[in-house]
Amino acid sequence: MRPFYDLAVNLPLRSVVASRLTHRLHRHAVDTDTLGYPYPAGHPRVLAAIAGWMDRHGSPGAVDRLTLTLGARHALSLALDMTCAKGDVLLMEALTYHGFRGVAEARGVRIAPVAMDEQGLLPAALAQAARTTGARTVYVQPTLHNPTTVTMPTTRRHEIAEVATQLGLTIIEGDVYGPLATDRLPSLASLVPERCFHAGGIGKVLGPGLRVGWLMAPNPERHAQVVRTVTDATDGLPALWPAIVADWLTDGTADELLETLRTALRERNALARSILGEALVTADGLHAWLPCADAEGWATRAAQAGIKTTLGRRIGDDQPQGLRLSLATEEDPERLTTALRTLAALR
Repeated sequence: MRPFYDLAVNLPLRSVVASRLTHRLHRHAVDTDTLGYPYPAGHPRVLAAIAGWMDRHGSPGAVDRLTLTLGARHALSLALDMTCAKGDVLLMEALTYHGFRGVAEARGVRIAPVAMDEQGLLPAALAQAARTTGARTVYVQPTLHNPTTVTMPTTRRHEIAEVATQLGLTIIEGDVYGPLATDRLPSLASLVPERCFHAGGIGKVLGPGLRVGWLMAPNPERHAQVVRTVTDATDGLPALWPAIVADWLTDGTADELLETLRTALRERNALARSILGEALVTADGLHAWLPCADAEGWATRAAQAGIKTTLGRRIGDDQPQGLRLSLATEEDPERLTTALRTLAALR
């Protein structure tokens, strides 16, 4: 049977987390509060831990505007609930996170692409798209963009915030990769808190199976609407995993595991560059971006060789622009090396 290599799904390194988590579970005391109905927005201790994590990693967290979610995609989905109805227009980067794009399209929200350059979303293109389409909401990933790895510089972030303010746009900011960045740049939520839904999560650091994410709303009224949406559908979210994650966010474990992951990602990105060459775009994150004219053909040849990749397509363009290569899903460095070398040989 042909070996299978996964360069498609963006996962962090999980084995070290699993080992620490197994040890933690053996000594975690469960109180009666954990077994009761959950707090509507999340346990106050959990929300405080999340806010502290956000403060340390570039996006000041406001406890009174935070809601616990089942991962970052759930947070994005809730933000969409708050901003777009069926038939509304949502602005997105021309190349964007396919998961949230799919959520929006499934709800009948019309997607309008906004041009990008090497610094991310173009302010002038955003303004033009908003005026042309009448859209009131824009989704943007300022840090370690999926799939291109681009991180917006501070000046560009201020320009995007200014356009949003001038045109009355609401921003949905996706920040799931933010903690992986070593440079602390201001989040859009810190620049224009009154018009930004900020979605984050711990999945790209500790593992998506924990399903711990959050949404920070722009004001108390919107926060109340988010909480009501969650409780109407679920009666509150499970309490045990968030409680354990909160311990790790406050006692330094999560930061220690983050630093271990960052070190490994620097090595893995360097490995990928050495094999695939200068065309590969990397930023020491979970994935690299490989622009190429024959992305679909390359992905097909890779799949036939047992290597799964992710195609990056511009909105409204069926022609793929490149391959997104996940660099941590294959935990064994030898397997990753084999997959990358095989991929390079299929060019």
